[in-house]
Amino acid sequence: MKPMYIIKFQSTIILIRRWESDGMIHFLELIGHLIVRSFQKKIVFTHYSREKKMDEMIFWGATGQAKVLKECMEHSNIKLTALFDNNLKVKSSFSNVQIYYGKAGFEDWFTKYKNVKRVGFLIAIGGDKGKTRIDLYNYLLSYGLEPLIAKHPTAFIANTVKIGSGSQILANSTICVDGRLGKCCIINTGSIIDHECVLEDGVHIAPGASLAGCVHIGKYTMIGTGAVILPRINIGEHVVVGAGSVVTKNITDNCIVYGNPAKVIKMNRNML
Repeated sequence: MKPMYIIKFQSTIILIRRWESDGMIHFLELIGHLIVRSFQKKIVFTHYSREKKMDEMIFWGATGQAKVLKECMEHSNIKLTALFDNNLKVKSSFSNVQIYYGKAGFEDWFTKYKNVKRVGFLIAIGGDKGKTRIDLYNYLLSYGLEPLIAKHPTAFIANTVKIGSGSQILANSTICVDGRLGKCCIINTGSIIDHECVLEDGVHIAPGASLAGCVHIGKYTMIGTGAVILPRINIGEHVVVGAGSVVTKNITDNCIVYGNPAKVIKMNRNML
């Protein structure tokens, strides 16, 4: 999307798309100057962009999902500066990127790094760890880092889709018209989200899974590899749908379901 410009006058905001040359900017500034003289009011003329441009990024999580994200973000030209992980046994997945451990490691990096205002972040932790992704998202946000959205260039995303910050749309995935994604969702390789689906914060759709139209999925739920969710199904929070399952009925919170048709195997005790 081309940049736009904002002219603010009292409570009115006028958005004007940028033309091909900066000459148009001077023209708009002239208009603003004339309005100021006419109404003796202050106009603020500022550049508008829907997504801030980051120079560098960090990942929290340093194993397989970090590798997937790095490949996904190569087209963005944002440099991967550091990795963070809570597991002291994990090594950096990239020879030229240093790894730090836990919040103590992050705070040490933060105090020494000079360009944090230009650093974005992604949480490279998949599976049924949606609550962990959101907690880390809020932690990094509190330090002033900017959450990114990862969009693989091979993914199809309809122009009416709304994507929450920190989400990841991976290779060959599809999100159709009027889809809504919360924060820190993962739409994994080759998965399909059909029209008007709503995914709340921290949802993970595993590779090859398919959601038919108008499906609603609650916070922190994971839909396993190759699973199929039929139209207008509601799935609760903290649910795990097993690989290859076919969900034909609504699922309540805190369940682990599996099969065709999917049935509750047990309660998700970790979330009770």
